[in-house]
Amino acid sequence: MTDLIEPPADRDLPPARAARMRAELLATARGPRPRISRRLLVAAAAVLTLVAAVAVTSQVRHEDRTRILAMSPAELDPSLRRAVQYCLEMTAPRDDGAPEPEFVPVSPADVSIAARRGSWIQVLWLNRTGHLSCDLRLDSGKPSSGSVGGERWPHRGWLPGPVQRLSLSSTEADGGSVSVLGRVSARVDRLVLEHGTGRTTTARLRAGAFGLISRTDDVRKDAELVSYDAAGREIDRRRLFQHSEQFPHCYTDPAGTVIYDGPGPRCLPADPWTR
Repeated sequence: MTDLIEPPADRDLPPARAARMRAELLATARGPRPRISRRLLVAAAAVLTLVAAVAVTSQVRHEDRTRILAMSPAELDPSLRRAVQYCLEMTAPRDDGAPEPEFVPVSPADVSIAARRGSWIQVLWLNRTGHLSCDLRLDSGKPSSGSVGGERWPHRGWLPGPVQRLSLSSTEADGGSVSVLGRVSARVDRLVLEHGTGRTTTARLRAGAFGLISRTDDVRKDAELVSYDAAGREIDRRRLFQHSEQFPHCYTDPAGTVIYDGPGPRCLPADPWTR
C-alpha cells in the first residue's frame, strides 16, 4: 500500500536537501487540519442525501422490473425464501383469542411454485393433504401486507380437465400484468396464456404443477389458458378470469360420478393427477 506522507526517494538528491525536504513534508502532514466551512459540510450532506435518494429510486425501479419464477424450493432466491417464512408465520396460531381459519399444514419443503412480479410475490404449496397459497406485497424489499388461503383436496388424484388454476394475481381487476399458479395433468406438454391482444406467455411445467408470469402488462379480461399435448394438438381452452371453481364442463371419475360440477349435459372424464 502507498504511504501518502512518505517523501519522494532521496537517492538522487544531495543529502542535506533530502533531509530538509523530508522534515518539511512530515511537518506539513502532521500539522493541524484545516477548518472546513460549515457551508461546505451542509453541501456535502445534501449531496449524500441526493445520492441516497437516487439509490433508493433505482432500487425501487429495479424491483418493479423483477421477474422470478421458481418451480421448487431449490430455485428460491433470498427474497422468495423470506416470503415463504413470512407466509408460514401468517398461518401460525395467534394469541389474541380471535377465531382462526383452519389452514392446510405445510412446510418449506412443500413449496411447489413461487413467483415474484415486481413488488408482488405468490407462493403455492402442494402436498398430500391439500394446497395453500399466499400473496404478499413488498415495500422496500420487505413484506408489508399479505393474505393466505387454500383447502384440503376434495379429489386430490383428479383434475377438472388438463389444468386447474389455484392462484392468480393481477395488477388490475381483470388484466394488466398477471402471474398464475396451478396444477396440470400428464397430458399437458405445453400451457400458454393468450393475452387477448395477440401476445402469449408460455408457462413453466414441473412435476404436475405450472407457473407463469406474463411478459407484458397487456393481459385482457378475455385472456385464456390453452393446453397442448405432446403432438402440439390443443386439448383444452378456458378463460383465465373466471372463478377458480367454475369449470367449462362437469367432470366425472372412472365410475361415472360427477366430482367437479360444471355445464352439462355431457360431462368429460376427469384427468388423473400424480405428484
